[in-house]
Amino acid sequence: MQQKSYMNWQTSLWLAAFVTLMYVLPLFSPLYLKMMGGEMFGFVGSSPQYISLLYSAGSFFGLTFLLFIYDFRILKSIYTTAKRNLYLIGGVLLITLLFSTVQLMLYGCLFISENAGSLSWNIFGAIVLNNVSLALIAIFVSYIIYLSERRQHLALQYEALKVENMQIRYQALKSQVDPHFLFNTMSILDSLVDEDKQRTHEYIQRFSSVYRYILQTKETASLDEELRFTDDYFGLLQVRYGECLQFKTEISPVFRNYSVVPLSLQILIENAVKHNVISRQHPLYITVRTTDDCELVVSNNYQPKSMPSAGAGIGLANLSERYMLKWQKDITIEQTEEEFKVTLPLVFKSAKTV
Repeated sequence: MQQKSYMNWQTSLWLAAFVTLMYVLPLFSPLYLKMMGGEMFGFVGSSPQYISLLYSAGSFFGLTFLLFIYDFRILKSIYTTAKRNLYLIGGVLLITLLFSTVQLMLYGCLFISENAGSLSWNIFGAIVLNNVSLALIAIFVSYIIYLSERRQHLALQYEALKVENMQIRYQALKSQVDPHFLFNTMSILDSLVDEDKQRTHEYIQRFSSVYRYILQTKETASLDEELRFTDDYFGLLQVRYGECLQFKTEISPVFRNYSVVPLSLQILIENAVKHNVISRQHPLYITVRTTDDCELVVSNNYQPKSMPSAGAGIGLANLSERYMLKWQKDITIEQTEEEFKVTLPLVFKSAKTV
């Protein structure tokens, strides 16, 4: 995300014009003329008023424009406060003095050309005093804009670091899934090698398809992709468990293009298989279904092993954190005496992701 900057020459132009109007317009007010005894400050009686007006307005505009350009363009890239303040004060003083000198020379040419050498220090002092007041206004306005942009710059830096940190954490959590799955799969394969070559071959084919999906670097997956992957993954499990493990889906076509965190179903199915008894007497039934509330529910009959498996809860904690990092949504875990159920939010594809 790029930061939109108002510290440019267009802003300098408009601000200089605004400050000039603020200085010039009051010169024509009846109250001001009454206070000044019918005279207009900066207007020389022996010269046409339009020349005096152009001289005053041009001087105001020229100085403020130069000051804004100096601050917005030259000092724009300096974010060290002490260094910037030093350059600002020194630069503004130098620009003001140089501009005042040029303005004094122009004043002599326009209004007292017969004896330019008679320019007094009083006139120069008045010009410098007037220009210093203009410079203070320019510094005040530009510093407010600088502080606003500085705050925006720091906020963007913070957000960029926050997103980068979340992405690193997300990848670290995702990487935890792959070795765990690989270890379990190799263990099953090892138990099959000496039993049935045909089943071993089928298992290897399914494993190839499944792991190809796992190796993808996608941060989100459609529900349809996850279901196709789950069919292959469940096929791996059935090579080992046979009819003792049953899988059923009740998916509305409306939600097939919605997004989920990759490997969500694999984690939940693996969790059910790992922590529940699976036998002919006690088959395990896993159901995956969608709800009208844009949720995906994965449930199984609850028949826990007598000895809890190591690492209980790690997979669910991993999945929960991945959902939180990706969409700031959490999963719901419910357990009764008969059923264990996990509810995942389904995210529409146009939803903003991290």
